[in-house]
Amino acid sequence: MRLVKLGVVSILILFLLVTVIGLLFPSEARVSRAIDINAPVDSVYKLLSDFRYWPLWMDGLNNQNPELLKGTTSGKNATVKFGANTISFQKSDTNLIETTWIGTNGNKQEGNFRLISNPQKTLTTINWYFLEHLHWYPWERFASMMNDNILGPTMEKSLENLKQLSEGRTVNPANQ
Repeated sequence: MRLVKLGVVSILILFLLVTVIGLLFPSEARVSRAIDINAPVDSVYKLLSDFRYWPLWMDGLNNQNPELLKGTTSGKNATVKFGANTISFQKSDTNLIETTWIGTNGNKQEGNFRLISNPQKTLTTINWYFLEHLHWYPWERFASMMNDNILGPTMEKSLENLKQLSEGRTVNPANQ
């Protein structure tokens, strides 16, 4: 009986220790990538602000058509489903496109595109970032350390595809 008590107390102390360490981690996890595109902001905005164009440049969608859930394929509150993800536009203008992504596990992230244009040149900088608000759960805090390694490469490929498409070059299907 004493051995069982020792085991239970040890597990409880270990859980509390891991939880306290997890609480030292930030409550938000952000993954960000940026790219310069030699195209006017309006043409890049068109590809970002309408879900119909996303399969043309977003890595992993492989020319899937969005399943419309609410509204149209563009504009505020437009909601579509791509595979396991439900994506909604929260705000859409030529400076900032805010989206909400909900995965199959109910995990919610903000995925935003900041568009920065240079009026003297036809150069547009796209900053794409995902922001996830984390609960206090230690496994969630520790798992968030992998977000950059998981999302980063896909975001980089997608932005490169967007650049090629916006600049009038052909998107390489091998990158998809």
